[in-house]
Amino acid sequence: MPLDVFAVLCVIITVYALEETVMDTRTATAELGWIAYPASGWEEVSGYDENLNTIRTYQVCNVFEPSQNNWLLTTFMERRGAQRVYVEMRFTVRDCSSIPSVPGSCKETFNLYYYETDSVIATTKGTAFWTEAPYLKVDTIAADESFSQVDFGGRLMKVNAEVRSFGPLSRNGFYLAFQDYGACMSLLSIRVFHKGPRYWPII
Repeated sequence: MPLDVFAVLCVIITVYALEETVMDTRTATAELGWIAYPASGWEEVSGYDENLNTIRTYQVCNVFEPSQNNWLLTTFMERRGAQRVYVEMRFTVRDCSSIPSVPGSCKETFNLYYYETDSVIATTKGTAFWTEAPYLKVDTIAADESFSQVDFGGRLMKVNAEVRSFGPLSRNGFYLAFQDYGACMSLLSIRVFHKGPRYWPII
């Protein structure tokens, strides 16, 4: 083989999509410490996934009280050069029709937002910071499957898994925000990641 042809072959590259995890609550060994507003909304608890592994989860179930607007804000996450970020959510939702005497305000969905910033924000901001929602909406997340009291008593967990992405990003980092407006649900795990090229030489 001529030397110049061999040299060309040595620099041919193949591109692979490489995932880099920014946050994964499944690996948390201590409290997540996210900010919930108001305090009567989201609650952090220890729980189990469908494989009976111990996990830290957030849950909310104020379905008998109207006009719910409960916010949950993650810790600050650095962008690490990513232009687009992906969020993998695993969650359970209670079937509204299985709750006796539940009002019509019961929901089986929640909203996902993000807030892009160059630095860590003060988490002691007043009501306006939450109610005016300085976030960008990613999507309304609906449950494909919901559980009833019978399912829950039989330890049959109907886990939903949804992935959403947002971007392009330009600041140093971002927060995720989850808005509940009347569901009975648990966030079992949240994994945040981005994809980047990885180059391998073919020799």
